[in-house]
Formats: sequence, structure tokens, C-alpha cells
Amino acid sequence: MTTEGNKGPPSTITLGFSILTHFLLVAPVIYILVLAFGHYSFFSWHPICMSLGVGLLITEAVFSVSGEAYIASKLARRNRVTIHWILHAIGLTLIGIGFIIIIVNKVNNNRAHFATTHSQLGLVTIILSVLVASFGVVANNTTWLYPRVRPVLIKIAHACGGIGMTILFLATLINGTYSNWWPGTSTGRDLVFTSFFIAGVLILVKPILGTISRCRVVFGPPSSDS
Repeated sequence: MTTEGNKGPPSTITLGFSILTHFLLVAPVIYILVLAFGHYSFFSWHPICMSLGVGLLITEAVFSVSGEAYIASKLARRNRVTIHWILHAIGLTLIGIGFIIIIVNKVNNNRAHFATTHSQLGLVTIILSVLVASFGVVANNTTWLYPRVRPVLIKIAHACGGIGMTILFLATLINGTYSNWWPGTSTGRDLVFTSFFIAGVLILVKPILGTISRCRVVFGPPSSDS
């Protein structure tokens, strides 16, 4: 097994895994963008910002830091973490813009705010994502709390929060395709759901397994080795 600083070339399986995952993310995003621009209005910028922010940037941030993305797999852990927070910052900015757009659109059309499952889920997800992102700053600077809090506990908490946020973001994005706005076909909507769902599973497999492994080490019974 190669070390962090001396990695060998990614295997064919790793390359194929990365290509498949990116295809499953890019294809539905492009489809949503085509629909949004094809039925353009001020509101269209909401699905545009959200699909780019969640479907490409947030998911890519998670995929990159895990080292499973083809390009990121060649980078050291420190560099992957840098890419992770940069992509998250850009993604959350786009999501924030999309959030403002839907608020303004509701005001302009004199409609009730947060009256649907999609809007309520989106509001909760955005609020929690800001908290998780803020905690991520601490996770990247564990010396701030050391030795009062063990760094591994901070990283586990951030990983669990990040996994939860990725699931909620994808769920909100998918739920949006079942709203009254959706101008595409039922088949197209089902394909978007399937594509995002499978991509989400592929992206989160390694982070979930890694978090479980860390939890077993930290919270499991002490080693019996003498």
C-alpha cells in the first residue's frame, strides 16, 4: 500500500468509479439547467443556483476530501482538505443566492413563505449546513480546543454532520423536482432522482465507513493487548 506522500497511479477501478460518480452528478444537473433556461424567469435562478451548488460543488467537496475523486486521489490530505472547504464555500454561496432569490420571488408574487415541504426542508438544511460549516473551521484548527477536546472527537462530529448535510441537501434538491415548478417529464424526474440517489450512495460510502471505523476505535472497548 502506498503512503500519502508517494502514491501510485489510481487503478482502473478507481478511475471508473470516479467517472461513473461524476456522470451521475453532472447529467441531472445539466438536465435541470436546460429545463430552467428553457422555461426562463426570475425564479429559474433558484433551481440553477441550487443544482450547481448542491449537485456539483457540495457533492464534489465531499467526494474530493475522501480521496475517491480521480484528480483529488493524487493529492496529499492537506491539499484535499483545502479543496474541500473552497468548494463548500462556493457551493454554500450559490445556495445562499438561490435562497435569497426564492425569498424575493415569494415577496414579488405575494406568496406565503416556507409553506411547502420543499421550502421547510430547505430552510432547515441551510441553517444546519451553516452550523456544520462553522464547525468545520474548528475541525481544521483542532489546536484551538486542544487539550480540552480531543481532535479525533471534533473530526468525528464534523464528519457525521457533513454526511447528514450531504443527505439533506440531495434530499432537498430531489424534492424540488417534485414541486409545481418542474417543467420536465415524469421519466426525466425519475432519472434525476435515481442518478442523484446512486451518486449520493457512492460518494458517502467511504466517509461513512471511515467514520464508523473511527468511532469503533474511540468509543469501543479498550485493546486487550499487553
